Amino acid sequence: MSIELIRKPQQIANPLKALEAAAAGLEFEMERAGEYELHVMLPGVWRDIGLWFTWRPELATLQMGAPLDLKAPTGRVDEASRLVVMVNERLWIGHFDLWAEDHSIVYRNAALLTAEGGLDAVQGEALIRAASEAVDRFYPAFNFLIWGGKKPDDALRASLFETQGNA
Repeated sequence: MSIELIRKPQQIANPLKALEAAAAGLEFEMERAGEYELHVMLPGVWRDIGLWFTWRPELATLQMGAPLDLKAPTGRVDEASRLVVMVNERLWIGHFDLWAEDHSIVYRNAALLTAEGGLDAVQGEALIRAASEAVDRFYPAFNFLIWGGKKPDDALRASLFETQGNA
């Protein structure tokens, strides 16, 4: 007689449910775009921020993006790429990309989760807040480069300017 182990299929928790709970707790608008995609709209300092989340259960990966709705002009792609590198050196979580196809600038982040898809509302809120802080902090740098005609060093320096005290 032999003993055969039977593996039960694991229930994979969809982390988008935790993100929905986090967004609801922060009172942000959201829309489910299918079983594996969630869109969240949050107010930003410079503009509203549209986040998208995509869950890939077969990879146990949650991907997030926040397009800035800014595109580098063809003649300034090298300068925009340099600014992306300079900005990314200052980020601890996530990164900005300059997409090759249309030169749009996007904040991105990803989370590798357990095979069960574990994510709680606190982690979801941290992902949302990290995106919001990165976009709010560095949107002006990309705007100064693209619309203000500044060089990458000057655009970054201008965006990192912080006032002291209150007027």
